[in-house]
Amino acid sequence: MSHADIWYIEGGRDYATVVTSTEKILTLSSLSKLAENLPQPQFLRVHKSYIVALDKITAVERQRIYTGRAVIPIGDTYRADFARVVGG
Repeated sequence: MSHADIWYIEGGRDYATVVTSTEKILTLSSLSKLAENLPQPQFLRVHKSYIVALDKITAVERQRIYTGRAVIPIGDTYRADFARVVGG
């Protein structure tokens, strides 16, 4: 699996689920730890529980990101960074 395969990553307490076009991979790593190893600016943290691949975003509506595979909320803390990066 390469970084290009990742659609988004959903974090739990002490684990994260990496979602690709073909599978969901459970890791025993925190979302913060995974974020450190992702290439920038291809990925962006948009919520305390989500990192999204910017090239997989199909639409943005109010407080939600659509990836074609899921609807991901945009957290209040991350809204300004998201708007700056995607130009909205």
